[in-house]
Amino acid sequence: MDFSLLEFVPDGIIVADVNGTIVYANATAVELFGWERDELVGQAVEVLMPARHRGSHVGLRRGYHEAPRPRPMGLGVDLAALRKDGSEFPAEISLSPLRSGGATWAVAAVRDATERRRVEAKALLYRQAKEEVRARDEFLSVASHELRTPVTALHVQLQMLQRVVERIGAPGPVRERVESLDRQVRRLAGLVEALLDLSRIRLGRMELAREPVDVSALAREVAAPYQADLDLAHGSSIRVLAPEPVVASLDRVRIEQVLANLLGNAVKFGEGKPVEVRVERSGTGVRVEVVDCGVGIDADQAERIFGRFERAAPAHHYPGLGLGLYVAREIVEAHGGKIRARGEPGKGASFSVEIPG
Repeated sequence: MDFSLLEFVPDGIIVADVNGTIVYANATAVELFGWERDELVGQAVEVLMPARHRGSHVGLRRGYHEAPRPRPMGLGVDLAALRKDGSEFPAEISLSPLRSGGATWAVAAVRDATERRRVEAKALLYRQAKEEVRARDEFLSVASHELRTPVTALHVQLQMLQRVVERIGAPGPVRERVESLDRQVRRLAGLVEALLDLSRIRLGRMELAREPVDVSALAREVAAPYQADLDLAHGSSIRVLAPEPVVASLDRVRIEQVLANLLGNAVKFGEGKPVEVRVERSGTGVRVEVVDCGVGIDADQAERIFGRFERAAPAHHYPGLGLGLYVAREIVEAHGGKIRARGEPGKGASFSVEIPG
């Protein structure tokens, strides 16, 4: 029979008779298996299979000729084909019967599945990694909530202890110890809140409760504790430049968090030098800028420092999780705004936030 019509089929085509003898191979099959055409014709089709599959295939092909029909070969099984040089490749094989003049041939269309398997393996790894990240974020959310309760209770107990210490006029060393404990608990509470915010962001659970907010007044509220406590401000004087009310539709709690993160960073890295918070109207929205004169940042760090767990200075010099700016950016972008950083090493840094009204 003339099989020349199969010559230009893009798949590798192998035609075998009822005895499993190869009677035809198209150009694609020749290239795929590395044999010359005249070398393949006349050989048993099992020559194209790894030795481990040959014994079972003889019975399978006999069964196929007893009830020939179009079907995929080895459904649910990872098939392998064998090249002339002895190398194997994963294969996809479809079978179809071809009848003529009382004779039946089995036509096998063979594809090299190496690339598809590689893509599937990468997709599986991606799905597994995504699931692991989701499980990690769920754990982080649960752990943060569980930590929040005892930390809050501890903070309340410390506040009660502070009142007792003040009432009884405890000695200075006792008051210092209690104040030190209070600072550590506040720091721990801040770390727990940062982890909780991270889990909300990662799980897409951060929602905005918008309301009219006077950002000028809010900036003064956030700055007030630093202005009243020089130790809290690390020696930096805090100046708020907000000459007029600037009202916008914002989530008050979240914007307060952004201001607190930026101001906290400014005093942390400000080396005791002055810090300014500027609030002004920008079109129909609001613009806030926090400027310090401290250690500064390199230009190539201006974007990187907004990443998760990123920091512009070594952790042993400036403790923290490296989440403050990441959380601030997520909040600002959730409002449809932008946050930017600029500065020079040794000359301070400026963080600007612009949010549409």
